[in-house]
Amino acid sequence: MSAATNGTDAPSLADIDVAVAHWHIDSWGGAEYLVTKLADAIDESCVYTVGPPEPSEPNPYGKITFYDVTQDFSGLVAPRVRHLVGRPAEYGLWADIDWRRYGNPDVLITSGATARAVITPDNTFHINYCHSPPRWFYDLYHDRKGTTLGRIARPLVRWLRTADNALDDRVDHYFANSPVVARRLWKYYKRDSEVLYPPVDIDAYTHRGDEGFYLHLGRLDIEKGIEPVVAAFEGTDRKIVFAGGKGDANVTSRIRTAPNMTYEGFVTEERKYELLGTCRAVVFNGRNEDFGIVPIEANASGKPCIAREEGFPGMFIRDGENGVLHDGSSASIRAAIDRLERDGIASDPADRAGEFSATAFEQQLQTRIPDLYQEFDCRFSRG
Repeated sequence: MSAATNGTDAPSLADIDVAVAHWHIDSWGGAEYLVTKLADAIDESCVYTVGPPEPSEPNPYGKITFYDVTQDFSGLVAPRVRHLVGRPAEYGLWADIDWRRYGNPDVLITSGATARAVITPDNTFHINYCHSPPRWFYDLYHDRKGTTLGRIARPLVRWLRTADNALDDRVDHYFANSPVVARRLWKYYKRDSEVLYPPVDIDAYTHRGDEGFYLHLGRLDIEKGIEPVVAAFEGTDRKIVFAGGKGDANVTSRIRTAPNMTYEGFVTEERKYELLGTCRAVVFNGRNEDFGIVPIEANASGKPCIAREEGFPGMFIRDGENGVLHDGSSASIRAAIDRLERDGIASDPADRAGEFSATAFEQQLQTRIPDLYQEFDCRFSRG
């Protein structure tokens, strides 16, 4: 049902037709966790996307259906373009979707940078949940431009940066997943935003003892700083378990041949809870992470996090209280572990995790969506 307001009380969420869209799924990660929980929170069972999810495993975060809108495009060009070109092709695909075909929603919530390219009907309010402005275009541009791929792609990246910035006015309101992303939105787009922390099911995490091993949770990616983590444990008798996809860092052979390291690959949610509950501490080395749910999951499990002192994890972890900070190098990671084992931490890590509860996330969504839609609708209503 489409909601119309009279400038009095805000409509309830149940009175508003909301649709959710998410960029192409090439792996199950934090963004997919977020959009699944977002759809659950507003009682939407379907999320629109471009192309079917690539992972062979089902969605580990819930039972949301992902509907591939490219199957409704005429011919086979759109899916082939997405497959061949990758993420940059999505800008054009999203712009070509006619949302009147999908119910002409009152509110469209998009997730991911490319989905911002949608062109909605003029009576649809467009909210984007921003995980970050594209990092290759902005804050990591200078880190990547010197690589072989970076040199080849540099002209394309410059063009895509201009295109990405030009479509920003298609978004009416931004949710940012952390103060770090809110800062990037202002820095690169000059847009204000509202921080909406991703939800953590606090009650699902429990302290189950200390079995003496450290844990790295997440894909083995270069941007996750995985190589210094591996180097920090090589040649020591400290045990570490790696749980997550293989990623792009090519370190699995080093992990598998080390007597003190174990690689479990992608694990189920149940196994994740078990590992978090029984480890000694979690090691996190993501570069200038937008949000980084892993340190919060560690604390929710009553475990300290050894985290890189940048990005949102560097804000969340209070050195010596709910974890220990390091500078991202293998030597600093080793020193942080030494300090943790020698001095411990000063407080219960679980005390820091409460503000990220699923309840807080749901309440903010269920309150803000009707308020934002009412403000938009009343602004252009005849009064």
